[in-house]
Amino acid sequence: MQNFLETANVLLNYSLFKLGKQNFSLVYILQIIISFIFLIIIISIIKKFCKKWLLAKLGFDVGNREAFSTLIAYSTGVIGAIIILQAINLDFASLAVVAGGLGIGIGFGLQSITRDFISGLIVLLGRSIKVNDFIQFGARQEFKDLQGTVTKITLLSTVVETKDGGSLILPNSYLVISPILNWSYGAKKNRIIISLKVNKNADLILFSETVLNAAYRESTVLQEPHPQLVFKAFESNYCLFELQVWIQNIRDEDYTKNALNHGIEYYLRQEGIEIYYSQDLSIKEPSFAFPIFIDSQPKSPSSLVLSHNLSDYYSNNKPVSVRHLLKKVKYFETLTDLELRQLIEAGYRKKLDQGHILFNEGDPGNAFYIILSGAVEVFVPKINKHLATLQTGCFFGELSLILGIPRTASVKAIEPSILFVINQKAFQKILQENTDLAEVIINELGKHKEELTQRQQQLRKMGLIGVDEDDNNIISWARKRLTRLFVLS
Repeated sequence: MQNFLETANVLLNYSLFKLGKQNFSLVYILQIIISFIFLIIIISIIKKFCKKWLLAKLGFDVGNREAFSTLIAYSTGVIGAIIILQAINLDFASLAVVAGGLGIGIGFGLQSITRDFISGLIVLLGRSIKVNDFIQFGARQEFKDLQGTVTKITLLSTVVETKDGGSLILPNSYLVISPILNWSYGAKKNRIIISLKVNKNADLILFSETVLNAAYRESTVLQEPHPQLVFKAFESNYCLFELQVWIQNIRDEDYTKNALNHGIEYYLRQEGIEIYYSQDLSIKEPSFAFPIFIDSQPKSPSSLVLSHNLSDYYSNNKPVSVRHLLKKVKYFETLTDLELRQLIEAGYRKKLDQGHILFNEGDPGNAFYIILSGAVEVFVPKINKHLATLQTGCFFGELSLILGIPRTASVKAIEPSILFVINQKAFQKILQENTDLAEVIINELGKHKEELTQRQQQLRKMGLIGVDEDDNNIISWARKRLTRLFVLS
């Protein structure tokens, strides 16, 4: 037995080859292998610890945790490898020959690996692409329009999980030298566009209303920036529109388009609007538009002139539109369909939860509202007085918007509600682009001199009329007021 052990010891320590001054035996090689196995285990533990605990505690997001934990792991590996080689007394001078040969190999055969390695460092340090980013390719034909989520980044390659569930393994050099669309980089919101074709004989204003209502009702569509419907072109048999909406996560694109397509088709059909179907079967985009019904007769408080009852104009359960409601506002009733379209496109839908305060008494009068669904309460909190309940089809705040009158009462939603809103910024843009519209509104104001005089006196008492603006001629004053408020030339 002793002879066997001695023989084994001789074999294990027998020099297999010599590199510089260092003899390499089986024992020496096993020491190196075992040391590096332990180093790999330690690196793995350190990377998991950093990614799942340390960096998470420090508030790093998923992408940055992956990048920094990878760099820490590789740095630990380099330092650990140097320590191991020194601990086993490896003569570094003996590696000069190997390093020289390796340099020649890199020069001829490992150029792509070196390029990928350096590119990996650029990706990890630059962090323009991180784990969990949603990216899209397009530069090379084989990856044309391919989309996916980055799941792993190493020093040599990056793994992308495609929308079809596959894993695309890319050399890092591709990410550095090729254009990549990173939907998750910088921007927190993403825009999607849906093309719509409608028969040229359709009511385009009603079409626009229905589509925009649909967009606002879709849960994944953001309310800000507001959805927009752009009239792109006249064609021989149809009109081409683009619905532009914003979503929080580009991964919801397919879901959102599907919901919009189904919704728009359904509600346009309810309105009797025909979608143009060409032989190429191009998809007509839908959303969620809804009919408005007048089912109540709210009375507006005489001291506020906040709302208007439309039940004398519309019979019960007859669907109405924003256009029809705008026509009932006495200051907008003479506007043409084109001018009404400008107001509709400038406005947006605002959702209110039950109990949400729309504005408080004393707030600037910088918006006009139409209740598309739900109901709101008008009240004065200082004296705890209820003034009115305004329901679907009522509108309020038009004179406050036009003349900049502060709110004389507070308004809150008493049930989930949706309002059509035209704010001061949008109204100013319309008036600046269409000076004729401003003159039409001034002329309409002049038809209601008694009410206009009351509002002028109200603003005087509040000290909100400047000396250069004040005028005993009520029409002249209204013109000066609009010119100043909306910066009209």
